[in-house]
Amino acid sequence: MPDATPEYYLHETAWINSPEDWGKVRDLCDGFLDVERCTAFHDYFNGDVKTVVVEREYVDKDYRSAFSNFHSKKFARYSDRTSRLHFFSARLPKEDIFSLDKHQGDYIGFSVIRPTLINPIGRTVLDPRKITKVKGNMPLATYQAHVLGAELEVSGFPYMSQDSDLTVCAHAACWMVFRYMSERYTQYAEALPFDIARMTEDLSGGRLTPSNGLYISQVAEIFFRFGLFPVVYNRADNASEFEKLLYYYIESGLPVVASLSEKGHAITVFGHVSDYNRNPKYGDSFDFLDSFVVNDDNHLPYQRPSRETSGDVAMEHRSRHCIADVDGFVVGLYEKIYLAAEDAVEHVSKLLKDERFGLGLKLMDGLVKRLYLTSSKSYKKHLFKRSLPAHLSSTYAEMGMPKFIWVCELSTAGLYRQRRIFGEIVLDATATKWDEFSFLAIHYPDRVIFNDRNCAVDVPEKFYGRRFAFTDLPSYPMYINNLTEVK
Repeated sequence: MPDATPEYYLHETAWINSPEDWGKVRDLCDGFLDVERCTAFHDYFNGDVKTVVVEREYVDKDYRSAFSNFHSKKFARYSDRTSRLHFFSARLPKEDIFSLDKHQGDYIGFSVIRPTLINPIGRTVLDPRKITKVKGNMPLATYQAHVLGAELEVSGFPYMSQDSDLTVCAHAACWMVFRYMSERYTQYAEALPFDIARMTEDLSGGRLTPSNGLYISQVAEIFFRFGLFPVVYNRADNASEFEKLLYYYIESGLPVVASLSEKGHAITVFGHVSDYNRNPKYGDSFDFLDSFVVNDDNHLPYQRPSRETSGDVAMEHRSRHCIADVDGFVVGLYEKIYLAAEDAVEHVSKLLKDERFGLGLKLMDGLVKRLYLTSSKSYKKHLFKRSLPAHLSSTYAEMGMPKFIWVCELSTAGLYRQRRIFGEIVLDATATKWDEFSFLAIHYPDRVIFNDRNCAVDVPEKFYGRRFAFTDLPSYPMYINNLTEVK
């Protein structure tokens, strides 16, 4: 008699001890996770993964969006189901597959494998803190995965590769930004791949699917339709400040879609790696920058493009691209943020040199500035943890502020290495570049100045504050909430 049909399980456990063990994972994904990508996973995790739980016949909402509106209309037959891989840093007993929540501490994250012939890696979230080669400062959101009754959580930045049909690199880059925003902020709804592909109707210049690629103006339109208010930057318009402005937005926890026009490519930039042992040549936190952290849909997440030339891509997930390849980017702002980064820089520069509001020559020597955008809610939430001097914590907490503020922290090279500052300038993000005095508060070691934004004219009573006596330079912890440091 012929052999009985082998048992088929919807959930399987694969232990990873060698490169060959990824072959079982490939087989469990019905071959759609090809040899090349099995090798990529092995090299990427570098021994971090000890167990992969394969969830077969998984209904993925993002793939279903593409399947229902595109793949199902093709002559070739595509499955409407995917496989989902769950990665763990420990060797899990096979009997624990029905109680995976016991291994939450070992959970690295998940990756959806789509049944497509090209680029099968779909929605992926991995915790960068549990991947040896990854480091940097990056925004993280928390995502849930339900497996056999267990609820697992993973904090990371979302990733997806393009399928080269419905979505191209720019669509994938937009999806990564939007999925982070929708998970982190409740006012933004999720956008599925087909939704994003249809968001360029006004500037399409032709059919939307299959896509031949997007221009940066189309990316800006997609941002606007999602509910963000895009600002577009081109290197050619301001080459000397371009990378610095990109850094300020990243330091603000705002992921961007960046274009590499000469390479016909787009990536998502969302974090940075900084070397605080460097000497800040121009007195700005940007001087410490070593590289950005990006998601390039052609490679696995958390890649690092260097500032000038591409490094060894096998080491520390170095990208094949460098920062110099980026010639434009789109950043999405909240509706009532009218003050762009370059305007905030200009306002701070004028204030520091102003006769009435300036820092003074003594403290200007060796000054290091750190500029970022944040919500006043988050800023106030962390005030008392930072122990600001002179009762400023309670004063700032009681101050009326707009929903978002620009903050320029003031430090020195030595203090910055300790993540400490000696003062700050807080700007009204609803101001415009034409507002001569857009600050809400200025705090220096010797004084604090407040600005009554309800008073529209420049009169003496508009500005008020008090002076302090100090001998040693007072310091307190800098604000760290926009990004999570991954060491």
